Amino acid sequence: MEFKIDEQTLNDLELFNQALDGKSIFSCFNTACSDGGKACIRKMLESPLTDVNKIRERAEAIRYLGQLPFFLDIRREELSFIEVYLQQEDVPQRSMYHLTSRAVKGWLKPDNDCYLRQRAVPYLGRLIRELGTFMDELSAGKVPEMIRDMQQRVKETLAHEGMQYLMSQKKDSFWTRESLDLYFRGRELDGVRVILDTLYMLDSLRSLGTMAKDEGLTFPIFTESERRVRIEGLYHLFLENPVKNDVLFDDRQHLCFLTGPNMAGKSTCMKAFGVAVYLAHCGLPVPAARMELSVFKGLFTTINLSDNLSLGYSHYYNEVARVKYIVEQVRDLQSVVVVFDELFRGTNVKDAYDASCAVIGGLARLKYGVFMISTHIVEVAEFLKPFPSVCFRFFEIDMTTGEPRYTYCLREGVSDERIGMYILKKAGVVDLIEAL
Repeated sequence: MEFKIDEQTLNDLELFNQALDGKSIFSCFNTACSDGGKACIRKMLESPLTDVNKIRERAEAIRYLGQLPFFLDIRREELSFIEVYLQQEDVPQRSMYHLTSRAVKGWLKPDNDCYLRQRAVPYLGRLIRELGTFMDELSAGKVPEMIRDMQQRVKETLAHEGMQYLMSQKKDSFWTRESLDLYFRGRELDGVRVILDTLYMLDSLRSLGTMAKDEGLTFPIFTESERRVRIEGLYHLFLENPVKNDVLFDDRQHLCFLTGPNMAGKSTCMKAFGVAVYLAHCGLPVPAARMELSVFKGLFTTINLSDNLSLGYSHYYNEVARVKYIVEQVRDLQSVVVVFDELFRGTNVKDAYDASCAVIGGLARLKYGVFMISTHIVEVAEFLKPFPSVCFRFFEIDMTTGEPRYTYCLREGVSDERIGMYILKKAGVVDLIEAL
C-alpha cells in the first residue's frame, strides 16, 4: 500500500520546495557524487514506503555502505560523458564491413562522434571493471539483501559475451574501443544500463550512509505496535545549534496538545516531528538520537495554510475545508499521523474555542491515529484535561529579567505566557503610532 501525503504537507515540511534560506530537506540529503545518484535520492524521498521489510532493507543497505572502509571511484564528469555517448543516434551495426569502414574513417579523419566514442568507451570500461571488482570484494562480509540482489544482477550482466570481451582485453587501443562500442551501444546496451543504474543506486546509498555517520543521524526502529512514535533528541536539520527534545505517542496517549508563546519553537518542533516520520518511512536516517515508531499509512500537516483568494475563500473557510479533508483521510486510512499548527486562527476567539473543542475532543476519542496539535486558544486545555488520551506539552520562555529568553525546551504542562504585546512594543509600533 502506498504511503499517502499531499501537496500541502510537502510544502509545510519543505521537503522539496526551498525555504527562505534556500534549503530543503532534499537539498540536505542530496550529497551523491553523480547526477544519477542524486536522482535516486530524490526518488526515495518522493516514494515513502509502508512495507516494513522494504524499509528495513533500504536502511540496512544505507548503514552498511556508509560504514564500508572502501568504495567505488565515481567521477561525475565521466558519467555525464557516458550518458551523452549512449544517447548517440548512430547505433553501430554488427557487419564487419560497417565496423571496419567506420573505424578507418575515424582513424583517418576523426569527427565528433569518433571523439565521443574514443573518450566514453574507456570511461565505461573502467567503471564496469571496477564495479565487478567492488562487488566481488563484498562477498566476504555480511551483505544486506538489497546489496546481494545488486551483486547477482551485476554478476549475470558481466557474464554476457560483450562484457567478457571487455574483461579479456589486455591492452587499450583505438581499435578495441571501436569494437567495444559495438557491444556497449548495441547488443549489450541493456547490460550497460544495469551497470549504470546499479552504480547510481550504490552512489546514493553510500552518500546517505556517509551523511548519517558524519551528521550523527539515527536509523528508526519499527515496532509491531499499532500507534507508537517515540523520539529522543529530536531536532530540525535546518538549525545550526539545535535544542533537542523528546516526543512520545502511544496507545495510552495519542494526542499532544502543544502550547507556548510566539517564537518559542512550536512550529519548528512540529515540522521536525513531521519530517522525522516521513524520513523514517523512506528508509532514511532521521535527525534524532533514537526513534521508534509504528508503520503508518499517511502523514498530513497544516502549518502554513494560505487564503484561497481566487475562489473567494476566507482563511477560516480554508481551515475548515482542510480539517474536513484530513478527517476524511483519518476515516479511510485510520493509521495516520496528523499535525495541526495554530488550529482555527482565522476566526474570532469564541468560534475558535468551540471549533477546537469539537475537533480536538473528537480526535482524542479515536482508537487510531497520532495527532500533534497546537493552538493559540489555551483555554481549550481545560476542556481536554479529562481526556486520558491527551498529553500536554509547552515551550517555555524565561521572563525573569523582563526580557523573553527562549529556551526552546519542551516541557510537560500548558503555557499561558503571552508576549504578543511585548513584541509589538519592542518593535516600536506603539511608540510610532503615538508619535503620529
